[in-house]
Amino acid sequence: MQQATGAQPDKKPGQRLFFALWPESPLQQRLHRLAVAALPAASAGKLVQQDNLHLTLVFLGWADQSRRDCLLAAAQTIRSGSFDLRFDQVGYWRKPRVLWFGCSEQPAGLLDLVAALQGSAGACGFQSETRPYAAHLTVARKVARDPGPLSIIPLDWPVRSFSLVESHTYPEGARYLPLHSWNL
Repeated sequence: MQQATGAQPDKKPGQRLFFALWPESPLQQRLHRLAVAALPAASAGKLVQQDNLHLTLVFLGWADQSRRDCLLAAAQTIRSGSFDLRFDQVGYWRKPRVLWFGCSEQPAGLLDLVAALQGSAGACGFQSETRPYAAHLTVARKVARDPGPLSIIPLDWPVRSFSLVESHTYPEGARYLPLHSWNL
């Protein structure tokens, strides 16, 4: 992923990291097309860039080299089977002004993977999220108002790997860079 001309990333030492499901390009294209169709023009908002579309599993925050190395080693030990996700819901969160796609059913494999990653993150010194995990994929930000009830044609995602991803913040928005992936 290229950095925009003149833009400077965050200057804080270390890296801002998270574990995610990272779709391959054809699936990112399909998700982006669904997002374009789902976001009504009257609601405004800014679509998430196609190559940034992902599903966060565990947000980690800032990590120095030693904690990153701990995460890489811990992730190698995770043994989880592959599973399928079905995005069949559209939702809106008012406070962050976000439009998202979700799954009416979360497969056990997904929840097992999240639990394993949270355990690994905790062993590496990261705080665990206290809210129950809810799979969602942010497709638009800064959505001016609730677009009301929306629906999408269900989209299936055969999940076969997970990734450690680095987040960079630039004036024009965030950019995400997958650092390493592991097969399920």
